Amino acid sequence: MIPAIRQQTIIHMLKEANTILYLEDLQAALGISTSTLRRDLRELETKGQVNQLHGGGVKLTQNTPELNITAKLLLNKAAKEKLAAAAASAIEDGDAVFLDPSSTTLEMIPHLVGRPITVITNGIFHINQLVSNHIPSIMVGGNIKIATNSCIGPVAESDMRNYHFNKCFLGANGFSRTSGITNHDINECLIKQLAIQNSSKSFFLLDSSKYNVVTMIKVVDLNVPTVFTDKAFPDLIDYNNIVIV
Repeated sequence: MIPAIRQQTIIHMLKEANTILYLEDLQAALGISTSTLRRDLRELETKGQVNQLHGGGVKLTQNTPELNITAKLLLNKAAKEKLAAAAASAIEDGDAVFLDPSSTTLEMIPHLVGRPITVITNGIFHINQLVSNHIPSIMVGGNIKIATNSCIGPVAESDMRNYHFNKCFLGANGFSRTSGITNHDINECLIKQLAIQNSSKSFFLLDSSKYNVVTMIKVVDLNVPTVFTDKAFPDLIDYNNIVIV
């Protein structure tokens, strides 16, 4: 793993844990030497993204940016592939579907090749994959958010109001019983909410690392969409809309 991706993985682990992690935890998870980990942490601290504490603890600073999509694609990849395959099986011939620019919905695209469907997306990574696989598709334009390679803002929101979907497939940064489904960015949140509003059925693809993670903006109550995840959680057993794959 190259240093930039390794360092973004450290940031992701700290975000998902939402607490202090210790050197031994990070080293075991990453499978790297102590010297390599310390070098990565020094670089992240220099950039103002983490603070190293006495006793070997590490925590995020308050201004740590969201991970970019390149880093997200490498995280929990096996789980994302399972969720994507299950989600793709919910699509029927003739559907018009919306895919948001999440790393998990990107994994759906190989399962859509040759299907008589139309895919609408605001994801730049996604539209490139759709076009290269000859899948009929429509691009939602707007201001480009570089971290997620997505189109957001007033133009994108205006476009979204003009479309109606049979199904939408979305990602998010966290989900919990008390806070619902949440996301970092209010502009992305608005696109997701418009997709839900204009879809006959809505689906979220949320791997288990996002459980009990709460980020700034609530997208929707947890009981509204169908949620695909890869692990059962005891306090969600009464949610009939949660599908374990």
